[in-house]
Amino acid sequence: MKKDWLEPINSYVKIELRGDDIEGFINGCLARGIAIWNIERTGEGSVSACLYTKNMKEVRPLMKQTRCKFRLLEKNGLPFWAVRMWKRNGLLLGLAGFFVVLFLLSNMVWNINVTGANPKTEYQLLKAAKELGIKKGKFIFLLPNVRQLQQQLTNAMDNVTWIGVSLNGTTYNFQVVEKEIPKRKETSSPKHLVAKKDAVIYDMFVEKGQPVVSPHQFVYKGSLLVSGYIGKEGKTKLVPAKGVVWGETWYTTSVTVPLKTDFQTFTGNMVTRHKINLFGLKIPIWGWKDDEYKTQEVSKNETPLKFWKWTLPISYIKKEIRETDGVHRVYTRSQAIQAGKAMARKEVRKLLSHDAKIKGEKILRQSVSNGKVNLSMHYQVIENIASEQPILIQQGD
Repeated sequence: MKKDWLEPINSYVKIELRGDDIEGFINGCLARGIAIWNIERTGEGSVSACLYTKNMKEVRPLMKQTRCKFRLLEKNGLPFWAVRMWKRNGLLLGLAGFFVVLFLLSNMVWNINVTGANPKTEYQLLKAAKELGIKKGKFIFLLPNVRQLQQQLTNAMDNVTWIGVSLNGTTYNFQVVEKEIPKRKETSSPKHLVAKKDAVIYDMFVEKGQPVVSPHQFVYKGSLLVSGYIGKEGKTKLVPAKGVVWGETWYTTSVTVPLKTDFQTFTGNMVTRHKINLFGLKIPIWGWKDDEYKTQEVSKNETPLKFWKWTLPISYIKKEIRETDGVHRVYTRSQAIQAGKAMARKEVRKLLSHDAKIKGEKILRQSVSNGKVNLSMHYQVIENIASEQPILIQQGD
């Protein structure tokens, strides 16, 4: 009988048969459906053949009947191979450990490069990246993807316009475009200080130059505040006027606040699932909890795994399911007005310098229409209204 297709998996032996009735033994095996193959005559009264080890108990009575004996020549098949390998378990474990360590090292962060940033910005960027988990020795597949990192780092840093993030092998590359903040140049050329907007003079501090206005005086945009001419008439000289002129200015802004609002908030309940994507087959490895929420937000991050410099057809998937709660907020008219005032104040603050102060505020107009409160706010602000204006010196002056 011929061997079947499971021969490489099932264990089998090659034996040498000796006896007076070898043909009877072979015919007995065939009659009982016992697989026997590769039958070859090896000498006078002896043949070699292959048998599955699972059939050895069945052939022993047959050998007695036919007065045959056997000698073991070879052991083959996966079980015997596994036993031989286990006897060399030190080599096997060492080899397996080598591949495991190489695989882990291939999926770790080893380098972080920053280009286009000055030392201060680079330090701030590396600190922000470290807070997000980007540091040497971290597994790449456990970190946020490149798009998420780019967005989070750009939002975290105020002194940059854009941060490009790329991952090359085990190296993160950050390309930074810094905001261009013009530096104020100290010039010695003659200049006046003029008003950059309409205002009422509140206070002033002049280091150089001749003040030409006084507190409580109204000035228009472009009005001269501090002259670059100093000295008595006939003995004047030009200097670069320098100082701070505080003026009361005015701003108006309009906001709309709905009385009824529906929005989503996170409840804090979350399920995290980890899977391995193996040739398109997603195998769960952690997070078998079946919590599904009525309203939820799902974020999924899939990272290809690497071995040395090759990308494997295997990826790690991290899926986060967060429960959201629909909130129905209802404002009374007075509550909507208070919320609108806070919104308007915040909008005005965006237009002011850090040293400006809001002196007062009042509602110019308010109305309710289509379920919304409409506010028009007026603000009195104390801010520096002085701006430099070069003094043009004509030939002969």
